[in-house]
Amino acid sequence: MLVTTTTAEEVFATLFAEFDALAAGLATSVRVGSSGLSLRCRASEGAVVQMVAAGHGAGPDSPAQADDIDVLHLLPQDIDPALWPRWGAAYFQEREVEAALQGGRYRFHYYDDLGFWQIFDSQRCRGLQLATAPEALPAWESGSPLRNFIHWALLTRGAGLIHAGTLATGGRGVLLAGKGGSGKSGTVLAGLRHGLDSVGDDYVALVPPAPGHAPGASFHARAAFGCMKIDPAGAARVDLPAGLTHGKPLNWQGKYLLPLDAIAGRAQPADIALTALVLPQITHGTRTRFHPMGPREAFLALAPSGVTQIPFARPEMARCCAEVSRGLPGYRMELGTDPAEIAAALADFIEEQAS
Repeated sequence: MLVTTTTAEEVFATLFAEFDALAAGLATSVRVGSSGLSLRCRASEGAVVQMVAAGHGAGPDSPAQADDIDVLHLLPQDIDPALWPRWGAAYFQEREVEAALQGGRYRFHYYDDLGFWQIFDSQRCRGLQLATAPEALPAWESGSPLRNFIHWALLTRGAGLIHAGTLATGGRGVLLAGKGGSGKSGTVLAGLRHGLDSVGDDYVALVPPAPGHAPGASFHARAAFGCMKIDPAGAARVDLPAGLTHGKPLNWQGKYLLPLDAIAGRAQPADIALTALVLPQITHGTRTRFHPMGPREAFLALAPSGVTQIPFARPEMARCCAEVSRGLPGYRMELGTDPAEIAAALADFIEEQAS
């Protein structure tokens, strides 16, 4: 079926009308918890559901239950060839398509280099993911499987994924923002290895206070994925046990994908209350120091990567980043060089913010 900006809704409706029949032909399944939601993924071959389970730190499929998100991963052999979507123009102009379809029932992403589709029915929280071959997935999917579907489902509940890390103690903590190479993941890793908790180092679910909330109500961050990506140098810097990385493959970025629980040596929380937005900065100083920053600087540190990386939700992502930048006090964090000192300084900072 040819998909254009004018035919997209009709084509997607036709595909979702076949959802139950398509699901009946898929033999493998996994359920994972993400962002406070239950997500089920079904496929005709096991590699995709294994990837989903690994990225979320999940075990085998659980007994039948109500699913908040139900995603079918489809290959060409799983579907009538006449139903397979094809983009009907020479080029896929993502921003223009998003603008034309904004506000409708369906959200979707088309990665034209691979012929890879993700289509979401926001009214029923059902998803279709179509790949031309088992290996024809974007490289980043292994680190945050089904990320777009999770974000699109959260939007229906007034929440959303945000590109940031987290560290906490006693159920309260900070959101860590910054572009790649700023020290965000290294800070999370140092904290996990030295007594702090985390609900994620890359993407977390951000839940704002409810409308009409009482004074002092907090933003909350919820765990979206159960693993984090660590390069070999980072693993060595915090003296990560060799057993955690032995025999583990490196991903497309040259990093290990490791469970947060295993890195910390203890179970991690599913939810934390946020007290501040922190921007780590590598300064090679002897001690970690904190300096206040304004909402504008906080927004510019938080928004660009998320707005760029999650398609068909850019206005909502920008609004979410603006809301949290205004709602949480912002600080620049000049990082020291000792992981234990960084973790201790951040623990003291969180305690001060909570008092």
